[in-house]
Amino acid sequence: MTRNFPNPWNFHNTDQQMVSADGSRKIVYYDLSEIAMGAPLGGTCFLETTPNEKIKIHDWCGGPPIWEADGRYVALPIWTRDSELGTVQHLGVVDTLDLKLTIYEAVFRVLDLRSFERNTVFGFDSPLHNSEMLAFDLESEKQSFAISLGK
Repeated sequence: MTRNFPNPWNFHNTDQQMVSADGSRKIVYYDLSEIAMGAPLGGTCFLETTPNEKIKIHDWCGGPPIWEADGRYVALPIWTRDSELGTVQHLGVVDTLDLKLTIYEAVFRVLDLRSFERNTVFGFDSPLHNSEMLAFDLESEKQSFAISLGK
């Protein structure tokens, strides 16, 4: 298990990493469970804003999320099932002002996100086995699709 906390196997809604830098927004997970025995966690994910608005992001998100410094954008892993690859992740980025989720095409095994600086998300893919460093440039990577999170 990775020693960093929080990590894809061990994170909680009370972790400071769930809250934007200005404290006005928070990522909250519901029904978290292992995606398989001993595997990372996944569950339904929501964006909570003030005053007490809760907006569903996606049905099957991993974690923990990572916020961009100004708190407008938050990146988080999105779990999917692929008929050829099995259960995999894609990087999702939420624009918390425009209420839009963008999911990128690149496929990952297990994302362990560590920082979000300008337009680049840093971390690791598969932090426990054949780990690869991640420097994901949001401007140059292909988007799979974007969806409105509005009401």
